[in-house]
Amino acid sequence: MRRKILSTFCMAWLGVVSGACGGEGEGGAAVRAASAEKDTRADLQAAMRALKRVRVLATHEDQVPAFIQGDFGQALGLGQALRPQEAHESVREVLRQVAPVFRLSPEELTLRRISRDDQGHRYLRYGQRLQGREVVGAELVLFLDAQGKAYAVHSSARGGPRALAAAQPSLAEEAAVVAARRATGARRMDALSGGLVYVRGEEGQLVLAYAVRVTGVKDGLPVDDRVYVNAMTGDIALRDARVHTALSRSVYSANNGYQLPGTLKRGEGAPATQDAHVDMNYEQLGKTYQCYQENFGRDSHDGEGASLKSTVHYSEDGNGYVNAYWNGSQMVYGDGDGVLSTALGEDLDVTVHELTHAVTEADSNLIYSNEPGALNEGWSDIFSAYCESWTRGWSTDADVWLIGEDIWTPATPGDALRYMGNPTQDGSSRDYYPERYRGASDYGGVHSNSGIANLAFKLLATGGTHPRGKTSTLVTGIGVQKAGKIFYEANANCMTASSNFAAAKLCTEQKAEQYFPGDTGAVTEAWAAVGVSGVAEPPPEAVVLSNGVPVGGVATAEGTSKFYKLTVPPGQASLSFVTSGGSGDLDLYVKRGAAGDMGSYDCKSEGPSTAEECVITDPAEGDWYVTVFAYSSFTGVTVTGRYSSVLGGANVLVNGVSSVAYGGSARTWTCWTLQVPESLPRVVFTQSGGARTTGDADLFIQYQEPPTTLRYLCKSSNKGNHDVCTLPRPAGGLYQACSFSYSGYTNVTMKGVY
Repeated sequence: MRRKILSTFCMAWLGVVSGACGGEGEGGAAVRAASAEKDTRADLQAAMRALKRVRVLATHEDQVPAFIQGDFGQALGLGQALRPQEAHESVREVLRQVAPVFRLSPEELTLRRISRDDQGHRYLRYGQRLQGREVVGAELVLFLDAQGKAYAVHSSARGGPRALAAAQPSLAEEAAVVAARRATGARRMDALSGGLVYVRGEEGQLVLAYAVRVTGVKDGLPVDDRVYVNAMTGDIALRDARVHTALSRSVYSANNGYQLPGTLKRGEGAPATQDAHVDMNYEQLGKTYQCYQENFGRDSHDGEGASLKSTVHYSEDGNGYVNAYWNGSQMVYGDGDGVLSTALGEDLDVTVHELTHAVTEADSNLIYSNEPGALNEGWSDIFSAYCESWTRGWSTDADVWLIGEDIWTPATPGDALRYMGNPTQDGSSRDYYPERYRGASDYGGVHSNSGIANLAFKLLATGGTHPRGKTSTLVTGIGVQKAGKIFYEANANCMTASSNFAAAKLCTEQKAEQYFPGDTGAVTEAWAAVGVSGVAEPPPEAVVLSNGVPVGGVATAEGTSKFYKLTVPPGQASLSFVTSGGSGDLDLYVKRGAAGDMGSYDCKSEGPSTAEECVITDPAEGDWYVTVFAYSSFTGVTVTGRYSSVLGGANVLVNGVSSVAYGGSARTWTCWTLQVPESLPRVVFTQSGGARTTGDADLFIQYQEPPTTLRYLCKSSNKGNHDVCTLPRPAGGLYQACSFSYSGYTNVTMKGVY
């Protein structure tokens, strides 16, 4: 998937926009195994029936449960303080019962951490390994009450409907390092591969990837990214920033340079230095420590008494550095330039914000990208406001909801970096989930989309309605103290590294039910007020499509959408939606029963032009909605929806016999089917062009369904019309062999041989 790169002013904590502004690509082809059986989810149903009083609160896009509650058995011999192996042994029988609900086995789960809340509940946080490799961001959290009864599981870890085929990379490790370096665009760069892992692509499919750590500097901001490079295609599957834009205190000075940590100026208990930035930062570190310790019993950012280290007077070029960041081990502050900001280490908001990144890293470890990254940033702002309110006797006046107001644009009274009570006031933040930023800049909108969580928290604390009237929900305020406890516990003992806004809503509701049952409804109201409701929105007014009849002349401006609807009767084998012609760049999202978008769809197509296609096999009957989103303005586009009761149409291949000659216009598909017996050593598909062939068509093979340019078992893309795909040890069943035309072509034949 291509991403548009925007020209931005890069800042880390400040988050005017992102620090490392490079784009990130689609994960590419996912690792998948062929099977003759359709996924009936019978295994999930059987696993659910084996449990007692189980209730599914949320599911993933593949319908595997994400959050379940029920009676899952008792931990055996769970004492007050257990080593990880003992704790794991105590819940082995529980895991044996619940893991199949997520298509996992206990052997795939590795206990990473045990935490305990002030009610005596314990949370065992497991990571997932597949074929001996880490699955990045995949976690399973097992909830135990004070008596050791397992009552809930929240899992972003999950398996597939059947054993995943063992995958081997087709990209050299050295090439992955080059791709990762290119993606960051940093200078003074160093890159090192950490080997192969799995990550989940945007469609939920597992992708085999190289994990590459890239460090360097970009636009004055240190870069420390984990870049996951698709081991098959070389595309960037995921970027996770470790520089987040943070009682034993040590305050250093970088002496107006960039070497860290610099010169120690004041250690714990030492007298004041008469350096205002050093001494004020020392005080703000102390207040941050006390805020977390007195309210949540937390000993430093890691909960285990880690030293609070910071460096002030930091600069990349000898000039006033307008930024602050947490680099994974310490805080770093610039002195500001006197225009955009004053010394950043003197502001409590900045210090709490950055150290809360460290708290999040120790707890949920939210990936710093897209929705998890926006929650990461949102939680840092939220606890900046929480701690300021605490220092002022739980005040909820206007200043509490201003972030960075003490150091930002000193010549402009009342100005702030972000406005939690009215996020769009800063000119870049979003305050309504359906209108969230959906591009590549700012690591997928980690700063701009943080306004959604900021506003939800503010409304939960004070009560009220959406400041711009985006919803009419009236939120009942419960106070900063209660709201902070709910959000703290959700981060510490519920959310996982890949949690999105829907998961944040569910986790805060769960923690409200645990600590303040009477306020659970207020939490639901707060998220509903910012558009995270969990309730399907009514479908938009849509142009009705007729089966196979094109609608031409479609156009719309950048950032807006056109909507279409096709009613599919029962018993259909395939459904497709195609856009073609015209100029510009559009993306296609298809969903049954409601309008889709980048964050919710049954099928998507996001190429760099107006030629997009979505194909669905065995479509359910009902209304299918098509969202045609203008990535950039487009005109003169044709939209066609088509369903058919015959899978693959009438083009049937006979083993070893070439088809009749055929051709096609640009950006069209021509498909043939071949029934392949069981237990064969191989099947070979050949697309051939005769003496009079013209143009360029590529060969795509898929099992049981039509391929797309993103989903296929095999692809051959030689220049011209001669392409070959060989499938070793194919599963028995129906295969589709298709020619996709990159330019109009003629006089081509298709043959399958087994």
